[in-house]
Amino acid sequence: MANPRRTLRRSVPPLWLIGLCLFLPTVRACERLQSPADFLVGDKGWFIALLTPYVVAQILGILAIVALARGRVGRGISVATAGLVLAGGSSAVALSMVGFDGRRFDEAVWSCLAGAAFVAGVLVMARARRLEPWTRLARLHAAFTIFTLPLAALIVRIAVGDGLHKIGVGAPLFVVAVAALVVVHAGGLSRAPDPVVSSSA
Repeated sequence: MANPRRTLRRSVPPLWLIGLCLFLPTVRACERLQSPADFLVGDKGWFIALLTPYVVAQILGILAIVALARGRVGRGISVATAGLVLAGGSSAVALSMVGFDGRRFDEAVWSCLAGAAFVAGVLVMARARRLEPWTRLARLHAAFTIFTLPLAALIVRIAVGDGLHKIGVGAPLFVVAVAALVVVHAGGLSRAPDPVVSSSA
């Protein structure tokens, strides 16, 4: 049976790696490799939504470290984590609304899968609300992982469809980090929820 505190400890390194990938060359555009941070410069609302997981991942890791160091999950950490995780869900929403180019049936399928990932993540968040605090925090991290899957799928699709010359070192590192989060949280999602409690600490 997965221990939620152990799950949180194991999720911190992949979250930090995702945050590091924000500044690493990831995708070739305009004949040069660009980092996610490059795409966030200027008035590019869609890219802000798409790349939100890069921005919030390290903050989620810091909040988890603070909770582990204190030995308790305070209400502030729970609320902040939930808000950050939901913000990360904007990536799946962006891909579900726009798709990869929206002109073919397979693109529509990818968009539907992104939308399904968002719905699944929201359901995990909703079911986590009244669980015991450590399990709730771990489930919120699991929801973030689900929200991030469509972005990881997009990066894999670029590498496979357009060739490895289209990606930089940040692309495989991001995919590896998301895969690690999937492994970390799969056990927790597969087990029965812990008893409902009324305390937040």
